[in-house]
Amino acid sequence: MAATQIVFFRPLLCATLFAALATSAAAQQAGKPDPEAVRALVANYELANADGDRKCPMTLDAKPAGPVLTLVFDRPACVALFTFLSDVAGWLPGPGGSIRLTRSNARPVLEFTEGVGGTYEGIREGDAVYFLTNLQYSDPADAPQFADLVGDWNLSRPGGAAICRIRLTDQPAANDSFVVQVEAGCDATITRFGPVGWRLERGDVLLLAQNGDKLRFGRQEGGDWMKIPDTPRPLVMSRP
Repeated sequence: MAATQIVFFRPLLCATLFAALATSAAAQQAGKPDPEAVRALVANYELANADGDRKCPMTLDAKPAGPVLTLVFDRPACVALFTFLSDVAGWLPGPGGSIRLTRSNARPVLEFTEGVGGTYEGIREGDAVYFLTNLQYSDPADAPQFADLVGDWNLSRPGGAAICRIRLTDQPAANDSFVVQVEAGCDATITRFGPVGWRLERGDVLLLAQNGDKLRFGRQEGGDWMKIPDTPRPLVMSRP
């Protein structure tokens, strides 16, 4: 009798299992982001606070990363500026052309709705307003120009005297960068870093060391450039 019952229920068990698998596959298919929406949003962006004194370059990539899409950014540097990014593992397109920064399980951490000029606005309750700007549509007239950066610069602590003089040249160097010349007598913190190259990347100046380390400087009002992030020790790049 037991054997007969097993034979009798086996087709029902198979049918139930097949239905469950089909339902799961359909759910996964339904959960996939719309390819057109993804293609419309994939680009280089800049995350900034309302004052514009904190910013984080990031790239929205179409490559899947589990249930979300790949978000590329300098995690240690950017989390130091925006602590909520410690929860962010990827991104997804949202309704109405919005952009969602998400956890690894696709739950949104912050949603940005589209504004004007390629800028998206996100509000964190009890925190602040943040902006995500598509660098493809940012005003090119406001972008720093390579020719304006070539020449001598002082490195200093905020409000202090210069601790090093460097020269950003237009001589090509490795890795799509240009040669940095460092004058004698620089502070040990600069010589230990050992800048050998520089380049302009998404509106920021990158100083590059021989071992691959980088210092990123963001433009400030007045023409000076501040190291991003400014912790643990702030550093300013300014004209002599």
